[in-house]
Amino acid sequence: MKHISHVTLTAITALLIAQTASAAGFQLNEYSATGMGRAFAGMGVHADDFSALGYNPAGMSLNKTSGVQMTASMVSLHSDFEGAASPVHTGKGHTRITKVLPSGFMQYKMGEKTTLGIGLYTPYGLATDYDNGWFGEMHAARSQVSANTLSTGVSYKITDTIALGGALNVEQISASLASTGTHLEGDDYALGYSVGATFTPRQDTRIGISYRSKMHHELEGHLKQRPLNNVPYGIQAEVTMPEYVLFSAAHDINDRLTVSASARWTRWSQFKTLDVFLTEQMALYPAGTAVSSTNENWRNTWFYSLGADYKYNDNWTFRLGAAYDQSVVKSSLYRTPRIPDGRRIWTSVGASYAFGNWQVDAGYSHIFLKTVTARGSDTNVIAQTGRPNIKYRSDADMLSIGLQYKF
Repeated sequence: MKHISHVTLTAITALLIAQTASAAGFQLNEYSATGMGRAFAGMGVHADDFSALGYNPAGMSLNKTSGVQMTASMVSLHSDFEGAASPVHTGKGHTRITKVLPSGFMQYKMGEKTTLGIGLYTPYGLATDYDNGWFGEMHAARSQVSANTLSTGVSYKITDTIALGGALNVEQISASLASTGTHLEGDDYALGYSVGATFTPRQDTRIGISYRSKMHHELEGHLKQRPLNNVPYGIQAEVTMPEYVLFSAAHDINDRLTVSASARWTRWSQFKTLDVFLTEQMALYPAGTAVSSTNENWRNTWFYSLGADYKYNDNWTFRLGAAYDQSVVKSSLYRTPRIPDGRRIWTSVGASYAFGNWQVDAGYSHIFLKTVTARGSDTNVIAQTGRPNIKYRSDADMLSIGLQYKF
């Protein structure tokens, strides 16, 4: 297998792999402020906002009105790290990454049985922002990737207790990277779907199950490197956003108190390697040359959450929740400085204020990430510089603000 310089292959690999603060791998949940307040317990079955389309399209039938909502979620990850990137490159440092994720949903009830919905949100995303010249720059670079989804769906109540739903998802993935001497960009579109069902055995109990399909992307873009006169060269990499199955339930203990839970299984195990190829000749390297190869060997993961809502009066509702999220990484040998993923524990609080047809929602989560060691990297970089051994201590804060209108 042919390879290109350290700077080139490190930058290309980092195009698709980086640090993320939310769920395992680079999965995101943050398109519901009410959900944030309960650590996303009861996803898709709470019917206290209009985001069900993003979690379980059948859950749209649980809303009693039509409505629209807009949400902005801030995700901020802080990491302290120290160790060795090679036998001669050691040190320590810190980084903080802050991103804002906007989302919007609308639902329209067509009679008692049918509800239509449309939504725009970001179910996957990642970013990394190491300082220039940090001691592990041969293993990681600065990058930003987002997978934005436009969903249109419908839910239908087939009985008073059972509803089914489905959605068509159009996903656009875009990536950009700037590092010393190198600039990379790429994008792609893919189609997928979501299906779900809800069951309300009693007026005070709601149960849901949903499935979101995988989406395969062939990311195409350009590489520019200053030593090569900044001429753009075509590159291609394949990446699959994984499928998942979501189970959720909510139960009203009384008129004021509701408890909820969710469990989600995500099939990350199909992400075995990340290979990047040239699509045209670059200097002495012909089209089809593999410029980077990284062993990922991710595993399937579970996300568990529990939450509670307390309706203080007709205006105010308060929430709290906790969650546990498994890591996608099997061992430190596959954990890279580009995504030093570890298991997560969530703690969340939130509140809503309703007035007339309007409601303002807020949620906050603090995430404790397990201290982890990264010893994986691009196989060619390891062969030339040695295996990294970098310890990461990280945590994250997330704040979500939403506004919804019912009609």
